[in-house]
Order: sequence, then C-alpha cells, then structure tokens
Amino acid sequence: MLSEGIITFTSTPDLKYADAHIRKAVKTANLVSKWKKGISSLTEVPVSDSTVTRKAKINWKELDKTEFKEQIKTFQNHIEEKLKVEALIETDIVFLNWSERFASSEGSQVYQEYPYAILTLTGRVMHNNTQVKYYKNFGGLGGVEVLPFDNLDETDNFVEVINNLPSARSIYQGTTKAVLSEDMAWTCLHEVLGHSLEADNVLSGRSFSAGMLGMKIAPSVVSVIDDPYIETVGYYEYDSEGIKGRGTLLVDEGILVDFLHSRATAAAMDGEPSSNYRAFSFEFLPQVRMSNFFFEPKDHSEEELFENVRKGIYIGEGLAGSAEPQTGEYNFDAQYGRKIENGELTDYILQFQISGRMTETLSKIDCVGDRLLAQPGSCIKNNQRIYVGSVCPKVAVSEMRVS
Repeated sequence: MLSEGIITFTSTPDLKYADAHIRKAVKTANLVSKWKKGISSLTEVPVSDSTVTRKAKINWKELDKTEFKEQIKTFQNHIEEKLKVEALIETDIVFLNWSERFASSEGSQVYQEYPYAILTLTGRVMHNNTQVKYYKNFGGLGGVEVLPFDNLDETDNFVEVINNLPSARSIYQGTTKAVLSEDMAWTCLHEVLGHSLEADNVLSGRSFSAGMLGMKIAPSVVSVIDDPYIETVGYYEYDSEGIKGRGTLLVDEGILVDFLHSRATAAAMDGEPSSNYRAFSFEFLPQVRMSNFFFEPKDHSEEELFENVRKGIYIGEGLAGSAEPQTGEYNFDAQYGRKIENGELTDYILQFQISGRMTETLSKIDCVGDRLLAQPGSCIKNNQRIYVGSVCPKVAVSEMRVS
C-alpha cells in the first residue's frame, strides 16, 4: 500500500477481510504522514493482464502410487549397486505447485502457476570414526519428468563422491589456485555479490556495491546476469507487483551497470524495475530478490579450466556458511574437493572452508566455463525463504583462501 508517500503492508488469509485490511493500511499511512514526511513513490509501468500456467508433463498426483514406489525403489537400487563403501543413503522428494494472483488498483490482473519437483540425495559415511555427509539436488520446473528416474547415470557423480569420502584427505591451510564447481561459483556469486546488488540493500546501506555503479569491479571475462526465464525452480514470468520478467545484465565485461529493482527502489534511484520484487506468499511483504543469478558462460571447456589452474584444487558443492553483503566478506563450507595436478583431477579432499572478500575474489577470476548447470536452490532474506535456481558455469580463479 502506497499512500501519502508512505508504504504500509498488511495481509489476510481470506479475501472477505481484504477491504477492512486495506482501509486500516490507508489509515496507518495517513497517521504516519502527519508526523513523518512520506517520500516513497513508484515508477510508472504498463498495466498487465495475463494468465500464465505451466503444467507438469507427469503430475505426481495422477501417478499410480504402487508404480511410483517401484520407480523410487529402482532408483535407489541403482545407487546401492554402485556403492563400494558402507553408506546410509536418503532420498527426499518434494513436489510443489506454486501459484500467485496479483491485482492492483491501477488495473493489473496477473495469475501465474508453476510446478516444481526437487529430489535430494543425502549420503552419510564414516571417516576416521566421524560421520560425514554429502548431498546433491536434482530437478527443477516440471513434475516427475524432471527427476533423474529415466536417466539414472545423472547420479553417478554423487555415488563417486560417496565412495571416495572415507579415504579423503584433509586440506592444508593457505591460498591456492582453484576451479569452483557450478554450485560453489553460484553460492559465492549469489550470497555476496547478488545480495549487494539488490537495490533495497543498496539504499539501506547494506551493500558494498553502493556507489560503484559504472566502475570496473572484475576482469573483462566476467559478466553477471539475472534471468527468471531459465527453466529451473527460479522460473517465473511476473514478479509480485505484476512486472513482466526480463533478463537483467548487471555486470558487463567487468563493469557494474545495474542493480535489481522494485518499482519503489527504481523510483528512488532513477532506475528501471527489473521484475525482482518477490514474495513467497501473501503473508510476506515482497522484497527485492534474485531469480536465476549467474556468471555468463564464456568459451572455456571444463578441461581448459583445469589446464589453466594446472596445480590447485577443485572445490565441490557448498554446504553452509556466512556472507556479509555490506562488506563483501564471506566464509563457505565446501562439501568436498579434489586435488588438481598437471591439469587433472586426483585425490579427494574432505570438507573444508573457503573465505575471502568478494571484490578480491572477482579480481582473481581467470576463466569462466562454457556450460551452465541449473540445479534447485533456495534463498533466505529477512527470514523469508524462496526457491531460486542454482545456475552457474564452473569458474577458475588464480587465488582462493582455504582452511
């Protein structure tokens, strides 16, 4: 609700209460404006009138449950047959049907509905009398058809990591050349640079990128894009204020050229709405959020990335960690790693940590891979979780701090 230059928010689980809640929001804005001058405004945008519905090719609700259980059993048996170590394997499957209906007093009417399917494999093994785990996500936009039941070989890398964790070595502490896996490259990019480019964070002073628009922040090989149209769990066609989705170029050959905007932040910063004002449900005030946020792929194959590093480490998928968009500092746990010797992957490395400052890490990027990998991911901002795509190519850096 925007009234008298003041933005207020209210929510209700039933439309029959909406009128009373709207009146209360207007009253609150008017009361606040009597003692505090309201300065908020919204950029003008076209009125939207659209219905977007994506359907699963294979809807889990329509499956024969006995047949589906057999399919899962076959999937699990395939993994167990390839295991060479004693391991506990868990399979978790989530099916979501996300929908949003948007209407505004300006006349916009938007309804959108998307199915998502996510399968998580978690393996637990013992390493020197201590349990360690490794997990990997599969799936995306769609139904059962996007899960790896018809392409069991997609799980081979998961099984290979599990088989090698019991004999994995501990990492040394220091700096090294490295190739970041698609998931770890995305984790660094999303958690540090991405949140710093959300315009509400910039305006509130919670971004190291404030004041850097137009400056070169990375080598020319680095371009960064946010695009809701990549078909993973971050897919959508309209954001939560009815703005038509579009790809946004944020870093162009190393130069910071844009931020992610809502209508309000665009008005405050003389920008353009980027269709990134999003809420998970009616209960939450929308926030400026990323969709699918990634390094633009370049022209280096996986083999060329490892050859470029020559001697260093490969950093596997992320596990957890912390990041501070205000300073650009981060600490992330990698689930595993591998040594790179003479441009080839060799010994496995046990779970370890990477750390640094994003501006320095960006400056160390030598090569960007030529292939995007899209996996299910999620993002938490101000205690509100939404699904986003973990989308990125592999990236080679000349220096990474590990411990």
